[in-house]
Amino acid sequence: MKTHLILLLLATSLLRAADPALHTYKGEVAGVMCSACSNHVQTALKTLPGVRDVTIQPARQGGLPVLTIVSSSAAITKEAAVKALGDKASQYVIQGLSLQK
Repeated sequence: MKTHLILLLLATSLLRAADPALHTYKGEVAGVMCSACSNHVQTALKTLPGVRDVTIQPARQGGLPVLTIVSSSAAITKEAAVKALGDKASQYVIQGLSLQK
């Protein structure tokens, strides 16, 4: 039984070590007024290579909604994000997307 537990712990730690490092990007996105808008942006940005999660937090007191992208790629750019939006890029404007440290 003890051997099985040790093997299970070893296997779990090896699987975690194989996970790539995750990078978090933050920015703002203008034009997101409702949950449908948020879903359009999230779906588009999830097509970028390595993207694991996209969240949009509602705007606070006259500000813009906050965009957060979590990715295994350290090379996500604002230009790539705009390109992923495709024809919706004219409705939603991504501003100040930067890698958080």
